Amino acid sequence: MKKILLFIILMLITTQVHAVENSFYYDSERIEDMWVTQKKGDTVQSAHPYKLKKRSDNSYVYCIQPLTKLKKDIEYTETNNYELLGLTEEQVNRINLIAYYGYGYENHTTNTWYGVTQFMIWKEVGKGIDIYFTSSKNGAEKNLYTKEINEIESLISRHNEEPNYLKDYVITTNQELVIDSNINLDDYNIETDVKYELKDNKLVFNNLEVGDYSIKLTKKNNRFKTSFAMYYNSGSQNLFAPGYSSIYDKEYSFNIAVKEGELVLKKYGSDTNHPLKDAQYGVYQDDKLITTIKTDSQGIGKVKLPLGSYTIKELVAPPGYKIDNQKYTFTIDENNLTINITLYDDKDIIEVPDTGVKDYQKESILLIALGSLGLWYVKKKSYVH
Repeated sequence: MKKILLFIILMLITTQVHAVENSFYYDSERIEDMWVTQKKGDTVQSAHPYKLKKRSDNSYVYCIQPLTKLKKDIEYTETNNYELLGLTEEQVNRINLIAYYGYGYENHTTNTWYGVTQFMIWKEVGKGIDIYFTSSKNGAEKNLYTKEINEIESLISRHNEEPNYLKDYVITTNQELVIDSNINLDDYNIETDVKYELKDNKLVFNNLEVGDYSIKLTKKNNRFKTSFAMYYNSGSQNLFAPGYSSIYDKEYSFNIAVKEGELVLKKYGSDTNHPLKDAQYGVYQDDKLITTIKTDSQGIGKVKLPLGSYTIKELVAPPGYKIDNQKYTFTIDENNLTINITLYDDKDIIEVPDTGVKDYQKESILLIALGSLGLWYVKKKSYVH
């Protein structure tokens, strides 16, 4: 006897069922212009969907079993054991999404939307059973309400879609980052301590300071304040009440690292290996001059640059040195943020033109000049006395 009692207690714990005072009803809210038909073998059954409500708070619910009669005002038991209702976890998740994006979502407010939502739940639960719309009782299958069904399916598909930009980004301070989203960003709360703009479903980041930033997107749940519920009665139709489900929760995050690239140019004389001041270089990208760089007294010039490929060319050589006409190319990326380039200029030597005078003749001329200068000095001194 004790074993039997223990078995009963374990069964109650396993099924996680608790009795509640719940009853349901349907009134005149029959969807007159809609027929749903199911066919099992040779048996065909048709019915108008009814809008079912919970008596305690007048909230709406859905039938789980296709075209099974609901007994009004009998007590139901609330359960979270989907197997007790003959469902799988995947079916419960799918029903939750149909209920979320079906009747009551945005402009889905007419009874037609309720009927289509109920039909889709029956199609999910009644796999293996032929369920379809007809225009009359036991009529031929009609391709009806496809627009509403496709819209709900599209919303479910979008809900399940993963963002295509979940990666880490490395940019520089003056670089714009535009992230084009494949999911509807209006459906998400965006949490970050960095400034951004939302334009045409794009995340735009501009003029970020050096640092590391995290961006988190959390799916909004604007519809339900209480959790979904399932109701069981062995002698009647089982029911589903829409509400919050963890299947609605979606959270994504990505990071942005903002870094600065820098070119450090060092300039020396090839003859002395001493640093050269006032060498001026142009910095080009795609053959366009974007900035200039000038060396200081230490022969060093620096400039901040975004990530990318560049070319430099000397525009002005230091005084007394020849200009270097060679072009130098480099690339700044996340693995090479600081680029060091050391360059040399040759001395600009001015050559004296050949006059045809020999070296010994130059020396004689110099002596004569010095002698003349000495004689002039003696005469000047004598004149003064």
